Amino acid sequence: MFTSSIHPSPIIRHALTGAVISHISHLGAVLTLYALVRRIIPSNEAVKQRIAFAAACLHVVSPASLFLSSPYGESTFAFAAFLGIVCYIRAQGHKNAPIEQQSLLATATWTVLSGSAFAISALIRSNGLLHGTIFLFDAFTSLRAFLVTRKITHLFHLVSTVSSGTLIAFAFALPQAIAYTEFCTPSNTNTRPWCTRTIPSIYSWVQAHYWNVGFLAYWTPGNIPLFLLAAPMLVVLAGTAILVYFEPSQVLEHINHSVPSQTMGKRDADSALFTHITAQLALPQLILAIMALTSFHVQIINRISSGCALWYLVLAIAVNDVRSNDRTSRRSGGPAVGAWSMLFKGRRTEVLVRLMVGYAVVQGGLYASFLPPA
Repeated sequence: MFTSSIHPSPIIRHALTGAVISHISHLGAVLTLYALVRRIIPSNEAVKQRIAFAAACLHVVSPASLFLSSPYGESTFAFAAFLGIVCYIRAQGHKNAPIEQQSLLATATWTVLSGSAFAISALIRSNGLLHGTIFLFDAFTSLRAFLVTRKITHLFHLVSTVSSGTLIAFAFALPQAIAYTEFCTPSNTNTRPWCTRTIPSIYSWVQAHYWNVGFLAYWTPGNIPLFLLAAPMLVVLAGTAILVYFEPSQVLEHINHSVPSQTMGKRDADSALFTHITAQLALPQLILAIMALTSFHVQIINRISSGCALWYLVLAIAVNDVRSNDRTSRRSGGPAVGAWSMLFKGRRTEVLVRLMVGYAVVQGGLYASFLPPA
C-alpha cells in the first residue's frame, strides 16, 4: 500500500526502490571503506584518519559515476565487498595476536562472516567469486602448517577458511543452479543451447550470445576509443596490485615517515598485517584487470573497479604523501624508484584524481542520455 502511494507505475516504483537501495549501499560502502582503511594503516591516528578520509572521498568520485546512485549492483557489491574485507582484517587480527590474546572462536567467527559478506557480493556480481582466492591461499597455508606441526589450531583455521570459501562458491553457483532448473530440466520444452555444455553456465552463454563477450572478442579497431577510456583505470588496478605485492616496503615508506606514538613492536605487527592484507587483495584486483582487458566490454572496468578496495587505499596513501610534500623523496635525495614512481611520480597522483572526476562527469552525461560507454 505504501509503495503504491509513491507512484502508480510499478516500473517507476521499482526504479525508485533500486535507486534508494543504491544510495543507502553507497553510503554504507563509503563508511565501511573509511573504517577499513583506518584499521589497516600502520601509523598514528592522525595519519590513519587522513588516509581513510582520502580513500572514502576517492570512492565518492570514482569513475563509476552515476552507476553508484542508479539501480545497478555496483554500490551494493562494493558495500558487501568492503564489509568482507573488514571482517577478514578482524579475523587476521585475532589470528596473529599474541598467544595470550588469541581466540580461535573469534578468528573463526570473523572468517565466516567475511566469507558470508563476500558470498553476498558474488550473488550481486559474478566477479565477487574472485574474493575466493583470498581463502584459497589461506587454506593452503593452514593445511601446510597443520601437516608440519599437527596442531589442532591450524586444523581449526583450515575448517573455517574452507567453509568461508565454500560460501562464496555456493553463492556464485546458486543463480546458475536456479537457471539450470528453470531452463534445462527434462520437463522444460524450451531448453537452451547452454544446457548441453560440459559446464552449463548461463553467465558465459548470455554474455557470449547477446553481448559478444569472449577472449579478445572486443579487440577490434572500432573499440579502440573504449580501450583508451579504460586505460587509466586498467593501469591503476594493475599497477597498485603489482606495487603492493612486489614492493610493499615502498608503500609502507610513503604512509608515514615517523611514528613517534607507537612502539617498534606494535609498528612491526601493524606493518605485517598491512602487508598481508594488501597482498591478499592484490590478486583478485589484478585478475579483474586482466579479464577486463582480454574478455570483457573493456569500458565497464570504470564502474566495476568501484568494488576493489586496494586501489583506493594505495591512491589515498599517494594523496596523503603529496600533502606531506613528499618528504621521503627529499630525504633520500631523489624520487622513489619502481612501481610507485611510475604511478605517482610528480603530479601523476593529481592527474589520476582529475581524470576520475572528469570521467565521472562525462560518463554521467552520456549515461543520462542513454549513450555509451556503460
